[in-house]
Amino acid sequence: AQQPAADDTTLDNAKDAPPAPVLACSGSFDRASSHAKLAAAFGEKNIAFKQLEGTGSRNERVTVLFENEPVKQVVIRWREAATRSGIASIEISAPSIWIGPGGIRNGLPLKQVEKLNGGAFSINGFEVNDGGFASGLKGQLASPPGGCSLSVRFEPGIANPLPKKFAAIVGNKKVSSGDRLMRRAKPMVSEWSISYN
Repeated sequence: AQQPAADDTTLDNAKDAPPAPVLACSGSFDRASSHAKLAAAFGEKNIAFKQLEGTGSRNERVTVLFENEPVKQVVIRWREAATRSGIASIEISAPSIWIGPGGIRNGLPLKQVEKLNGGAFSINGFEVNDGGFASGLKGQLASPPGGCSLSVRFEPGIANPLPKKFAAIVGNKKVSSGDRLMRRAKPMVSEWSISYN
């Protein structure tokens, strides 16, 4: 039998995969952390401080954990860039498999996020700058322990861009996660992040 590719992170083979690392708003990832603290926790060779191509003209320097391992990659922005200290935000984009506050992770289908949330929420229409971002999260997803806030972004699971018949869930608008057309688009988490105010 052919072996599945090592970077295949579909939910079907999740039970065979090694346990995913957990990222909480504490420990190495608490508000007061630093590049040096992360290097001590994860190893100097697994951490890089680099220029990130930003949107617009502002290029930003960030710390990247596991830069060469997309399934483990973490991007950290600093409040104090000069000293690389005080976490502003942490981004986890697919295919990275970290599990975040409340059990959020990339690849989770919409219905499972509703279950974690304890009900429906809103999603920004797709194919615009802030498309796919969730709002109206509740419980653990609304205010994770550790004083951080969580942001979750979805992308359609059936096609991107979506076919024309999905026009009602595209563009600058908020759509309920319970919307029939939204459910038919089979959204999945494609990125999540935590930030500290």
